[in-house]
Amino acid sequence: MKKYFILILILMSVLALSFTLKVEAGKVEVPFVMKMSDFLDYLPEDVDPYWDAIRVKVEENYVPFQIDDVDGNGRISGDDYLLFLAKGNCEIIIPESEMGVVKFENYFEVIKDGNNWLVSGENGETYKVDDHGLVHVTKYGDVEGTLLDEIGILRVAGFANSTYYVNGELGKHFEEVSYAFEPVSIKVIPGPVAFSVYTKLRSITFSGLDQYVITHVFKNGDILVNNNVFFRNYADLMKLQHMVTRVLTSVDGDALHVLPVFRKLVWADQLNITPYEYWLERNAIKMVDNKPYIVFPAKDSMKPLWWGATYIFASEERWRGNYSEKYKLGIAEILPEIPVVKDNFVDWINGNTWVFESQEFRDGIFKWIPGEFEAFDATKGAYPTEMSSWPNRYYAGQQVNFTRLYSINKSNDLNDWIKFLEVKSDSFRSLKIVK
Repeated sequence: MKKYFILILILMSVLALSFTLKVEAGKVEVPFVMKMSDFLDYLPEDVDPYWDAIRVKVEENYVPFQIDDVDGNGRISGDDYLLFLAKGNCEIIIPESEMGVVKFENYFEVIKDGNNWLVSGENGETYKVDDHGLVHVTKYGDVEGTLLDEIGILRVAGFANSTYYVNGELGKHFEEVSYAFEPVSIKVIPGPVAFSVYTKLRSITFSGLDQYVITHVFKNGDILVNNNVFFRNYADLMKLQHMVTRVLTSVDGDALHVLPVFRKLVWADQLNITPYEYWLERNAIKMVDNKPYIVFPAKDSMKPLWWGATYIFASEERWRGNYSEKYKLGIAEILPEIPVVKDNFVDWINGNTWVFESQEFRDGIFKWIPGEFEAFDATKGAYPTEMSSWPNRYYAGQQVNFTRLYSINKSNDLNDWIKFLEVKSDSFRSLKIVK
């Protein structure tokens, strides 16, 4: 007993000579991911960290974590990432003297299968990483099939050979998704709390447009996506949208699409009604805890005012998702912040909006300005009618980022799932480093 007491004292004294980075999270688990080089922004100059002995505490308990060796050099370096599931008050403890390295058993197993990677978790969940580094959820719990597809795929459209600033000409229009891009590198890393996919793709059509998507799939059903678009050249684009596809609709044709009521919807503006009234007229409003939510069959187009999308030119909200009453399973897309809806119509259209079309959650810029804008007083003259004014213009060195959390969760009914998502999304947005 005396020997163990001495060991505890030694451990306590070593940890006392350490730097602690405090992290605050919400009431439920959410992913925490941090690039190792970013720690330098918080470490005092007089701290000499011993990186190999990092520990993580969540609500006073030491928990599993992982550090992805992204550059493959076999040691902790700036390009690597620290991952763990955060809840409540958390601490990242970095000793200043050498001590034992903590290791954990991997939760995920990865098998190479031709040009794909097959990933399985200890509880039977399965995933596929395809030859373009995009993740597909193929089994969760007792539900097997295509549950969530093509996570992080980009939709890009525009004028690839535009000479607008030379002669005012846009040239030929092109549209493609990430599968038309050329894979540069794909790395799949399994770990004790997540498996990560680091993917670099390069567009051939849109010369100078690169996609770098980092996908972390956690053992609790959370999938954190950091989708980055880099421009090495000038580009005139009409669409730049981050997407996921076929959210539960392949395994349940009766799945419901659910989200908070839009703060802005062009169709409602054109009808001189509120977005709430627009969806109420379609019998698609459900009250939960005295708050309205839009709920409708995910495969129903819901009689759009014009065009074929179920909704388009709609404000980004805090979350949206599909729920299967058959399987008591929901999958939601959660935003890290609630975007501001700009008063200026042009500024709003030039920014990110939501589209739901062809079973695709589309999130980003959409610049095809319909003639229907001129048919209604509310939008007539609100946006230029000349096509040359429509594209968003990107320059060399510019970067666009989409950070999105996808949450897979079992819930007894739709009401419980909506209540859970409000807590989950609040926890995701409250995650922060407090030093």
